Amino acid sequence: MSEYFKHLFTPIELGPIRLRNRIYVTPHATMFASDARDNLPGDTLAYYCAERAKGGAALIEVSMGIVNAEVGQTSPDTDAHYDPLSGGHPMILTGRWPLRATDPRIVVGYRKLASMVHEQGGRCFIELASGGTNVGNDRGVSPFPWPSHPIHALPFTSRELSEEEIEAQVEAYGVAAKLVRESGLDGVDLHGTHGALISEFLSPVMNHRKDRWGGPLENRMRFLEEVIRRIREYVGEEIAVGMRLMGDERFDGGHRPEDAAQVARRLDGRIDWITADQGYSPQQEDWQAVPMYVESGYNLRITTPLKSVLKRTKVGVVGKYVDPTFAESLLASGQADIVAMTRALIADPELPNKAMQGRLSEIRPCIGVLQDCWGRMIRGLPISCTVNPVVSRERDWGVGTLEQAAARKKILVIGGGPAGLEFARVAAERGHKVVVYEKTRKPGGQAPIAAMLPGRENISAIVRWLVDQVRSLGVEVKYGMEVTEDEAVVQFLFEEEKPSAVVIATGSSPIRTGFQPYTMNEVDGWEEPVVCTDQDIWEGRVQAGERVIIADSLSFIEAPGLAEHLGRRGKNVEVVTPLAYTGLETNLYNHWDHLLPRLFSARVKVTPFTWVRRVRGKTVTLYNLYHDSVRQEEVDNLVLITGRRQEDSLYGVFRGRVPEVHLIGDARIGGARIGNAMYDAAKLGREI
Repeated sequence: MSEYFKHLFTPIELGPIRLRNRIYVTPHATMFASDARDNLPGDTLAYYCAERAKGGAALIEVSMGIVNAEVGQTSPDTDAHYDPLSGGHPMILTGRWPLRATDPRIVVGYRKLASMVHEQGGRCFIELASGGTNVGNDRGVSPFPWPSHPIHALPFTSRELSEEEIEAQVEAYGVAAKLVRESGLDGVDLHGTHGALISEFLSPVMNHRKDRWGGPLENRMRFLEEVIRRIREYVGEEIAVGMRLMGDERFDGGHRPEDAAQVARRLDGRIDWITADQGYSPQQEDWQAVPMYVESGYNLRITTPLKSVLKRTKVGVVGKYVDPTFAESLLASGQADIVAMTRALIADPELPNKAMQGRLSEIRPCIGVLQDCWGRMIRGLPISCTVNPVVSRERDWGVGTLEQAAARKKILVIGGGPAGLEFARVAAERGHKVVVYEKTRKPGGQAPIAAMLPGRENISAIVRWLVDQVRSLGVEVKYGMEVTEDEAVVQFLFEEEKPSAVVIATGSSPIRTGFQPYTMNEVDGWEEPVVCTDQDIWEGRVQAGERVIIADSLSFIEAPGLAEHLGRRGKNVEVVTPLAYTGLETNLYNHWDHLLPRLFSARVKVTPFTWVRRVRGKTVTLYNLYHDSVRQEEVDNLVLITGRRQEDSLYGVFRGRVPEVHLIGDARIGGARIGNAMYDAAKLGREI
């Protein structure tokens, strides 16, 4: 064991359960919990959890078992076409999530999950929840309207749960815990944050009841205490019992860290561990799983007061912990007893083993974009990972499944971006001889540009990791070697490298004409000297002037990122877009609470439903897509951000001249993201 992590790898007891170390995975919706779409746990979930246990994590928690679904929200039986309260949310309709926690049939899936995790030396808990009014329940703590959210339930007004309904909820928790114990799983984690019913009862903002369930804190805690009491009646001390506690509602007058500390003090010794988090769902999901703009440890202001009042109950910390060194420091200083490293273990399930063995440079980094984990989940799709395409494919692609190639090949990769490097890594691990030609003097393709956007510097971490990996595998990367269609260049390659396969990973280039799908036309005057692309500015070919208009027909980060960058340098920046706002897609990735304040503080103006009619000299004519409003602006730069076109010309050059030619990443589909490129590359690397 590494001498630097003596606290991190010291065992600990949570009630009757002994954990081999202090690293755990928090409950998170994978959207593949049920293979049969019957809301019962299946093999994909079991392999996913076992992979993290195999990698050394001590505890894997599974989300989410809904108790008493016929009374609670997010029922697996909800039909959005019948029940408008579901809002048509994809998470409800897929049948992949949540789990039917009180259905006796769940024991079969639980047992397989427990067996596979235990076989790898880990422990496994199930999160139990009854959701509140925020996710489509017509019965809640108090009668109040709930605001809408772009991707969640419609606004509506609920009614108070009756005494009988509250008792049914309490009993359902006990039944669910009993099924967990019978299956051989190790514990339950009560969901008391993010708008779940427990957190609504605790909330002074949400809970306006006038009976014994509302009012002072001791009344608002009654539901939680009854749930704990009932669970103990069913399972005693045979399994661990803990909870995720609301630490900050982020509403005026809401539950705050000092309130959470009072709750924790009353629960000390009655449950085995507590974690604390912040943010209500759906309005504040940007604080449930924060993107790259937020520093690690952002929840310590919530958990520190808890740690100071708890004497017997252990404290787990959540808050974007991706570095085992930071985790070790929290344990060594007494700020925590166990540390959640969920996103880090999605990116690299072997993180604990690598840290324990001192192989820190080999840990695949989480870059925090949330595009393929949270971003897929929130749309009802099985999660993956931008940097780790193995996620959700553990049975076939997991650790130990990569087989040596039947025939060793010499493979020429053209392009040293994420796609080219990831392919080179996987192919080299399988025994192929790989050489990479990269036309620039540095690796990463478009990733280094993406890392220039404010707050997104960590994207460069995956490039560094890939470079280190291919170097250790003996892959030769030749920089400053541009491959063109020139016959002499092609002939040189065949003579120099003698490849039996060529992989084209040449990426894409920005569309310069302003062509986009809203008008299906180029921008009139795109050839004018004031017109450029965002890539021109990032790569230094164009120096932005004082007055800049960014015309953005995309929905991602390119325009808001450049706008913030220029605005912070004193430029007068306006973003015009035919969409309802700039960066709409980033809302799916929990960016807006963090990105928009940055944009506004840089004094950027955003004008929706607007596009460019023409450019003449420095005069840009803008118009509204839905009425006759037209205006003219004098600019130093008009930046067109309307998409990218794949650079695939070399595919035709090599096809027919070598046994195998493949296109991957942006060279196959222009404008694809890093996650798409990594998946393309990993898949081909396993198949070639």
